[in-house]
Amino acid sequence: MCRRRKKKYENITFLILLSISFSFIIWRFTPTVKLIKNLVYCFSYSSLSLVDYVFYSSENLTKGIKSIICTSRENVAYKQKNLELTDKLRNYDAMVRKYDDLLKLFKLTKVKNTISVFARISIRDPNKWYRWFIINKGEKDGLYNELPVLVFSKKKGALCAVGRIVETYGSSSKVALITNAAYAFPVEIKGKGVNCLAEGLDLNLLRITYIPCDADVKAGDEVVVSELSSVFHKDTPVGVITNVSKEPSVDFKTAMAKVFFETDIIYEAVILIPEIKI
Repeated sequence: MCRRRKKKYENITFLILLSISFSFIIWRFTPTVKLIKNLVYCFSYSSLSLVDYVFYSSENLTKGIKSIICTSRENVAYKQKNLELTDKLRNYDAMVRKYDDLLKLFKLTKVKNTISVFARISIRDPNKWYRWFIINKGEKDGLYNELPVLVFSKKKGALCAVGRIVETYGSSSKVALITNAAYAFPVEIKGKGVNCLAEGLDLNLLRITYIPCDADVKAGDEVVVSELSSVFHKDTPVGVITNVSKEPSVDFKTAMAKVFFETDIIYEAVILIPEIKI
């Protein structure tokens, strides 16, 4: 009885194994089994060309990621630069509107054939205040030496001569004031056609020399730039005569004139650049 049962179980086991074998044989020829077999074979026994392709693809992927990161950084830098330029343009437009409003308010004539550059006074030496100061605009803003510098005088209600650019750097310039002792320029007495010369004294005063003895010049007369000036525009306000004197042995009279610009409240300046016509 036991032998029969044992033989019966052996037959069942044989049939199961035989069925499994046939199943594997049948599955071997199905598309799914073929695909799995090929994939396993490729990953297990990959050729050199396949390995090269994988490494080449990974290298390109690394380069692509680096390129994306660099492009992103460049975009951030460009956006930052764009914001800075936008702020500068907004400030420039505001200053231009302010300048135009002042011209309309005081009924002044805008200087023609010139480009106005607005600047702030960044450095001024208290001990050399009447000699020079530094502005925050330079070569990158189109400035160069010998350009006229003006400031708005509340006392006069107009743009008045204050100095000329003598040194220009990338983003700043040095301005020599008309009150500098080393500065002299041609002026005239407004409304009287008297041409003379203004010399700085390192004070808020100018010495007006070469005034003809017979000229009707007195305290209170206004001094403006002469048409002989190579820096300032004609009739630009300069100052007002405070007193006139004459030495017996000299053929000309001498006067003292106080400049219009207020030295203690100057914060901004206007530089006039001649407009080049092409």
